Amino acid sequence: MKKIKELVEIVVKKVRSVETNQFLAADQLRIMKDQQSVMNEKLDTMQESLDSHSTSLIEIEGNLKGYADMYKVNKVKIEKLESKVEIISKKISSARN
Repeated sequence: MKKIKELVEIVVKKVRSVETNQFLAADQLRIMKDQQSVMNEKLDTMQESLDSHSTSLIEIEGNLKGYADMYKVNKVKIEKLESKVEIISKKISSARN
């Protein structure tokens, strides 16, 4: 009977040790879960910020494309005007001579 009692006490000690380790692991998992929640909140905030910046960038790109198109159109018109002014200048110069 004494040997059985000693064996039972050893088993009880080991079970308590395992229970303690499980409680510690559970606490660590809870802490990790809380930290993950905080990180998820921060990531959500960052995603919202990125979404608003993306919308702004798309709008800016559209404006820049519009300006680029207008530049091309105006460049062609300016070149035409320059050639006409050059022709007129030559006619005036030849008329003076």
